[in-house]
Amino acid sequence: MRPSLALLRTTTFRLALAQAGLVLSLVLALLAYVYFATVGELRRASDALADQEYALLERAYAEGGIRRLDQEVVERAASDSPFLYVLAENNGAVIAGDFQQLPVLPDNASDRVDFNFERAEGDDVTRGRARGRIGRLLNGPILLVARDLNDAAGISGRITRVLWTIAVFGIIISIAAGLIGAWFAARRVEALANTARDVMAGDMRRRAPVRGEGDEYDSLAESLNAMLDRLERLMHISRTAGDAIAHDLRSPLTRFRYKLEAALDTPPDTQADREALRKALEEADGLLDTFAAILKLARVEANASWRFERFDASAILQELIEFYEPAAEEQGRTLSGAVEPNLVIRGEPGLFTQAVSNLIENALKYTHAGGRVEVLASRRADGLIEVRVMDDGPGIAPADRDRAVERFVRLETARSTPGAGLGLSLVAAVARLHKGGLHLRDGLGDGEHRGLGAALVLPADATPAAAH
Repeated sequence: MRPSLALLRTTTFRLALAQAGLVLSLVLALLAYVYFATVGELRRASDALADQEYALLERAYAEGGIRRLDQEVVERAASDSPFLYVLAENNGAVIAGDFQQLPVLPDNASDRVDFNFERAEGDDVTRGRARGRIGRLLNGPILLVARDLNDAAGISGRITRVLWTIAVFGIIISIAAGLIGAWFAARRVEALANTARDVMAGDMRRRAPVRGEGDEYDSLAESLNAMLDRLERLMHISRTAGDAIAHDLRSPLTRFRYKLEAALDTPPDTQADREALRKALEEADGLLDTFAAILKLARVEANASWRFERFDASAILQELIEFYEPAAEEQGRTLSGAVEPNLVIRGEPGLFTQAVSNLIENALKYTHAGGRVEVLASRRADGLIEVRVMDDGPGIAPADRDRAVERFVRLETARSTPGAGLGLSLVAAVARLHKGGLHLRDGLGDGEHRGLGAALVLPADATPAAAH
């Protein structure tokens, strides 16, 4: 399609045409109004004055007869009066007035008449249109009193020409403005379309231009760029996730295969065979746990049909602290907690329990022997509920904290500890599902063992308890 045809099919140009049509409609309405307001009013005024003039001449005839009437008509016809006069006998022969003979009147002429006339003034012939009153006086003479409408027609014509000139210029300006606006709009849209084409061609770093004008195109470009940033992050995660999954699954599968081969190569031994099967079962459970974590994270991020309900987060947190305290003692670590009562949240209790469990297990995993972990929960001044799990382990550098909540990201490159890098990402996904957030900061220690503080912030349920 040629660029000119494409420009004519743009929405902006169509709006310009609609505006031009609106201008034309407005001018036509003004023309109709001006016609009825000027010509119509002039006609009504002319009719009233003609009736008044006719009545004066009729009174003169009643007082002085035909001679008096003839004198009055002659005097008025010779003056600069805007009226036209004709006095004729009963048979139509003109006695005095502006015409040598009665004008051609409509067949249905009664008291009020409109007619065209021609009047000779020397060598010049004046043509025009008049409107007035005609009637037969007592004893037969015919009297015509009419007003020349040329002045009214001239005024109406000038106003009409001015309005049509304005209409033509208005339509031209509207179409020109539409073309210019469509051209600018087409350039902005073309820039967005070029960005989309470049991204589809594989240039994931391409971004839509933002001019800083604050208009809807800048808003669209910013939204498009945010979407592309998100898409680029997801693609990066997908690329790294494959390597991470391959690494995390290859090690247990290799160990799984090695242990089975070792059991097959050794002489039959019931105890050794059972031990090999037990270890193989542990490796299989680890693989299943990894897949279960991946599936759950996918469900949470997809906003699956979770059933939200009102639950007491304080009670769940207390149970989790009591549950993990023995495990912490066995590992040589200290787990303590301080939970504010009556912390009520609307959400999915199972996901909340899973998220806090991940934070506690993560803290216990990376805290050194003799270290401590604290679980604190309280209502903040802004009304949000904050659950903090803090430790005095090695912590996470501030520059790596954003990456730590991404899928399959493990800051321990050696991957010597078990895990698939899904714990914090699942917590962050649960927080987003509940319209909250996960924030990482320094923990309980300082220096080399500054620790990690993970704050799960969720909105409190504001529904009164009586409503439930």
